[in-house]
Amino acid sequence: MRMLCRLGMLALMVLACGAPLRAQPYPSKPIRIVVPYAAGGSVDPMARLVADRLSKAIGQSVVIENRPGAGGNIGIEAVVRGAQDGYTLLATPSAVAINPSLYGKVPYDLENDLAPVGLINRNAMIVMVNPASGVKSLGDLVARAKQAPMNYAISGNGTLDHLVCEHLRASAGLDMVKINYLGVPKAITALIAGEVQLMVASATAALPYVKSGQLQAIAVTSAERSPHLPDVPTMSELGYKDFVMYGWTMLFAPGGVPRDIVGKLHDDVAKVVAQPDVTKIIADMGSEAQALSLDQLKTYVRQEAALFAGIVKSSGARVD
Repeated sequence: MRMLCRLGMLALMVLACGAPLRAQPYPSKPIRIVVPYAAGGSVDPMARLVADRLSKAIGQSVVIENRPGAGGNIGIEAVVRGAQDGYTLLATPSAVAINPSLYGKVPYDLENDLAPVGLINRNAMIVMVNPASGVKSLGDLVARAKQAPMNYAISGNGTLDHLVCEHLRASAGLDMVKINYLGVPKAITALIAGEVQLMVASATAALPYVKSGQLQAIAVTSAERSPHLPDVPTMSELGYKDFVMYGWTMLFAPGGVPRDIVGKLHDDVAKVVAQPDVTKIIADMGSEAQALSLDQLKTYVRQEAALFAGIVKSSGARVD
């Protein structure tokens, strides 16, 4: 009898010790989403929108952490070098696919260190000037830039607005000098103040200033005209063929996160983005929701990286 009691107690101890080893259903604790840029840009509101709705959907807190610097590379590196458990994610614009070509050496391998989870939104980039400049069209801008050097604002090295301006400079044969303002709000403020003559920004960031008349849109980089700016021509319409570029916000997990967790995150994010009110909020921000499978996401990232690599090479774009 005494032996049976001892065996029973031993069995209970084994079960007690083994219980913590069982994997808990994901997610079982708060999730952190790193945005590798300062608050106030085009990525931040999209990331916060998804974080809020995702938190409600999964029953766990989802918090945003802004880690700006080095064209997004600091925040990206923090994610890819961190825990591979699905509790630290990355919300980033297309710079993540631009930087490997623009910098030459980055602290991550786009193909292996990052796993696409969901494309939150996609939007046109808007070419803008100060209304007081007297520039009414892209043709006016090009004519002026050929007469005298022109300054253009960028929100950070490696950003899409940087690359669009470099592509325009090379395509039109212009003499333009970049001024880095480290953030979209500062760059927009500089353009409004007349410190620079040109800027490109995502529709999400630019539309409020265009609608208010503080800035003037002279072109968009989408394949078709923006429904928010139906009178503004596309770059292709203006004779710049193959000048179709989109800004986007994508959610990534570190490359070592188990595929089943990536799959669950993908499904949860897709459901959030498909919610009618979320879709409307994204549309009201001048953007559009995109639904892609995991395989389609990987293909999309590869295609974007190849596009940007070609533009970097042809334009001679560089970072200082």
